Amino acid sequence: MEIPEVYAQLMERLHFPKSEYLPRILDKIVSPDDARLLLDLPAGVSELAAKHGMDEETIAGKLQEFMAKGLAISGSKGPRLARDITQFHDSNISSADQWVDEELLDLWRDFYEAEWLPTMSTVPKDSYVNYIRVLPAWAAIEQSPHISKEDTLPGENVRELIKGTRLIAVIPCSCRKSMRRCDAPVNNCLQFDKGAEYAIKRGAGREISAEEAIALADEAAEAGLVHTWPFGMSPVLHELCNCCHDCCGIFDACLRFGTIDQVVEKTRYRPQLDQTLCSGCQDCVERCCFEAIEMEKVPSSRKLKAVINLDKCFGCAVCAVGCETTAITMKLATA
Repeated sequence: MEIPEVYAQLMERLHFPKSEYLPRILDKIVSPDDARLLLDLPAGVSELAAKHGMDEETIAGKLQEFMAKGLAISGSKGPRLARDITQFHDSNISSADQWVDEELLDLWRDFYEAEWLPTMSTVPKDSYVNYIRVLPAWAAIEQSPHISKEDTLPGENVRELIKGTRLIAVIPCSCRKSMRRCDAPVNNCLQFDKGAEYAIKRGAGREISAEEAIALADEAAEAGLVHTWPFGMSPVLHELCNCCHDCCGIFDACLRFGTIDQVVEKTRYRPQLDQTLCSGCQDCVERCCFEAIEMEKVPSSRKLKAVINLDKCFGCAVCAVGCETTAITMKLATA
């Protein structure tokens, strides 16, 4: 398709100027006239009305629609364009269902596989993936006999981190909603405080209590999802993702290109395996996002038994949560 100049300008602002798929996505979600408004954000309603020859009520309605569709993000000076393609992707796809149909999801998925993924062969340099921290599944930490309360730190207890937030919203996981490569639950991406305000205000998420959020996090770990904390250098929890290796763009790219150690921080915990209790079910192999567990023949058994490569392990504890025989428990990595 011939790319309208205003779409080319948007693509430049999103740091993805050369794309065959992005113009088709933009054509589906924003008209050229509305795209011109987007390019002028952030700006006041009266300023936009004067510049674009519209009344203020119309402009206010447009801004509200931009927020609802995830085209604009809440900022200190009012709605603004997303700072990069990752934020634009996530906010658009996690919007309410009325704004996101299957054709749009297919376009985003095709864009990721054909154009976005190849750019991630080196460490990505955008707002979401410079630094991500894994948080351990807390049920496994609590149930591990080798770990005492004195061993744990406040910043790694996902339940206490959730309790320390002011406002919580749950929204769909943009990766699983778009990629659709697995059957893991989708509605368990947690937003906190200002992020929650944005999600609730634009109708993308619903407010939930800390108890509900903790239950969702526990259920996510049971389903084999890994707790991740984007921008984990911050002492404040703004968002809690629950990631799978099938759909998560960060895990997928980093595992394919061998950059995951540069992007994702491991926890202080590692699994400890009692092979005498291992039934050989292979559930832990399937649950491990980091390809750290294999089945091997051991001299003492006719069955294959799990073997954990601790160098590859990120200490998410998802294997321990899913081990029905309790052959896997957690311990401090330094212990």
